[in-house]
Amino acid sequence: MMQKKKHIGSKLIIVLIIIYLLLPLAMTLIYSLFEEWIDVVPTAFTLKAYTTLLADPSFWQAVVRTVIISVIPIILCTIFVLLAMYVVVVYHPEWDRFMQILCTIPYAIQGVILPICVLSLYVSAPAPLNNRMVMLVATYMVVILPYVYQGIRNNLNGVGAGRLIEAAQMLGSSKLYAFFRVVIPNIMSGVTVSVMLAMAIVFGDFVIINTLAGGHFMTAQMYMYDVMKKSGQRTCAVIVILFIVTLLISGFAFMIQSTQGKKKDK
Repeated sequence: MMQKKKHIGSKLIIVLIIIYLLLPLAMTLIYSLFEEWIDVVPTAFTLKAYTTLLADPSFWQAVVRTVIISVIPIILCTIFVLLAMYVVVVYHPEWDRFMQILCTIPYAIQGVILPICVLSLYVSAPAPLNNRMVMLVATYMVVILPYVYQGIRNNLNGVGAGRLIEAAQMLGSSKLYAFFRVVIPNIMSGVTVSVMLAMAIVFGDFVIINTLAGGHFMTAQMYMYDVMKKSGQRTCAVIVILFIVTLLISGFAFMIQSTQGKKKDK
């Protein structure tokens, strides 16, 4: 009986946390669907904000640019971290503490400091380093590095990567094959979570994209900033649509992961 009450209490706490987290989004959605919200209950239901956005080609171009500029640095950063962790796990485990310090440095240089430093260092550098898009991708890779690294490192320690590689070697596999064909498939769920966290960070950035790209590369964040000056209702609609886009990307990534897991089980 006591265990049943604890089980119900745990479920209730989880439900309350979910409601607390979704409440701001729900309020944003409600505000985007009504013209006025002066009293307790909003009035004048309308879909004008959504029809205006969906019919605006510049909005969709901004969303596509945001997705592209989010995916490229995440893919590159994940590949580089996996290669670095291969060296650390297989050949130099003593380097792990130094790599951990190096990968956590970006925590201290985020915000407006990082893009200004990048501009001052590379704006007069030879091509392609002085290209704004190259600087933007590289800067985002620095920003998301701690999150990608920490997620991959924790999962490698969780599955016992060293022991898995030793076991695969006993069966005749090389170290490289064991790491990329045995260890990585076992940590893909953790890698996916880290990638989704990095996607949310890059997708929600405004300072870096505005400093490095300015008006030359209109993204969804900059589009929302422009709309914010004109209409609060349309701004809320942009937030809801961007949340849906992020949710679809996350769902697609987890669907691919689930499909691959089922194929391996068969």
